[in-house]
Amino acid sequence: MTVQETEGAGGYVLGHSDRELERLERQATFFGDMTREVLVRAGIEPGMRVLDLGCGVGDVSMIAADLVGADGEVVGIDISPDALAVATRRAQASGRAIAEFVHSRIDDYQGIDGFDAIVGRFIMVHLPKSGETLGRLVREARPNAIFAFAEMDLDTVSASGETPLLDQCVAWVAEVYRRAGLDPNPGAGLFATFKAAGLHPQMFGMTRIGDSQDMPGFAFLAESVRSMLPMIEKLGIASPQDIGIDTLRERLLAEAAQADTCVFYPRFVGGWGRVQ
Repeated sequence: MTVQETEGAGGYVLGHSDRELERLERQATFFGDMTREVLVRAGIEPGMRVLDLGCGVGDVSMIAADLVGADGEVVGIDISPDALAVATRRAQASGRAIAEFVHSRIDDYQGIDGFDAIVGRFIMVHLPKSGETLGRLVREARPNAIFAFAEMDLDTVSASGETPLLDQCVAWVAEVYRRAGLDPNPGAGLFATFKAAGLHPQMFGMTRIGDSQDMPGFAFLAESVRSMLPMIEKLGIASPQDIGIDTLRERLLAEAAQADTCVFYPRFVGGWGRVQ
């Protein structure tokens, strides 16, 4: 989803530039194992038909495709044609023919009752009325359908040493969400979102931990800031000179090495429940 074309009032503040699409692909490695764990615990199994809301470049869809197998089916929906094109290309290249990607807003999609499970990752944060949206989907779903979602809490990032640049990067990103009217800690509100929708969720949390040599982690953070740079500048949060995006990753690595620090990345929260 782009900043202009959004599911909710706040919108997808990261945009869908080519760099952002590449960053989304890197999420497959960064959050893949934790996402799979949530889907497995939720009960996604062979033969199921799964709908992935706000599928982006298809990471969650492809994890679900692996779990449901050749007898199952996965449909991913998103409102970014560019992201859907990447998702389709990735699914075809990986041999996951059961994954299909459709251009649609969540509110416009028809046929919710045709799925055994409705899933999503990092989508609730972009839906200011997430409880209402989820509640409507629950009412349309078939009995015993699974709803499983995962979000993260940005403000939970911490380090064992002094890391002012790391702290500043996280603060920049979180402030963009706040000024866009979005909650930077949607994981903490996931339980309430499920309850508002009439579900009784089970919850699960994990945290990725990296040391000063965790290059993928610092690269992911730097690219997240890069994707948000237009919004950071537009909202007056920081200037390009303040950020120094072209050297940000290297400075983050140098800071971590000097502090010999251990970094606790955002808390990853999963929740799931079944329609009664």
